[in-house]
Amino acid sequence: MAKSKMTITFDGADALIKKFNSQPAIIQKEASDIILNTANRVEARAKQFAPVDTGYLRQHIASEKTGVLSADVTSSAEYSVYQEFGTRKMAGKSFMRPAMEQESPFLFQKLQNLLKGGLR
Repeated sequence: MAKSKMTITFDGADALIKKFNSQPAIIQKEASDIILNTANRVEARAKQFAPVDTGYLRQHIASEKTGVLSADVTSSAEYSVYQEFGTRKMAGKSFMRPAMEQESPFLFQKLQNLLKGGLR
């Protein structure tokens, strides 16, 4: 079963991760928690935005932690990519992109607050 996945990539992440790895464990855990919390928020928001006929699409949106500083929000419904982007015969009814757009300020603000207080 194919999954649709969108990725947020940060420019300069390598330098940040290097600095992050030298931080106390409590800062590392807090950043990891912020990322997972944001993924859960994106999942909930995507479920709100997902078009509903039978509820299958909504039931197949999930988030999971994939690493210390990463999490995925995916839709395993086979047709989710067509709903998101449309086809040549059908306009899309985007649900993942708006969810990410609405929740990314939360992620940036939380990480910024943590980094201001934690990175030295």
